[in-house]
Amino acid sequence: MQEELFVSLLELKKGTIAVIHRLNGGKGISARMSGLGLYEGKRIRVISTAPFSGPLMVEDLSSGARIMIGRGIASRVEVTVEAESK
Repeated sequence: MQEELFVSLLELKKGTIAVIHRLNGGKGISARMSGLGLYEGKRIRVISTAPFSGPLMVEDLSSGARIMIGRGIASRVEVTVEAESK
């Protein structure tokens, strides 16, 4: 059985598909992410990462919605990688 490896959303490259595993932080982080439609178990794909500490854009693979996430929040999101970018 293969052990799952969890990484920060910030570590993912453009095009990577992942599943949100955990939101590290208080109720504020969970509420903010839930308001964006992102929660544990949600499949996402990294669309872009802005330079100079800018936000990340991810796509919710179930709805197709594109969502900008600041690096502070993204650093608190643990994911499991499903498919690496090519």
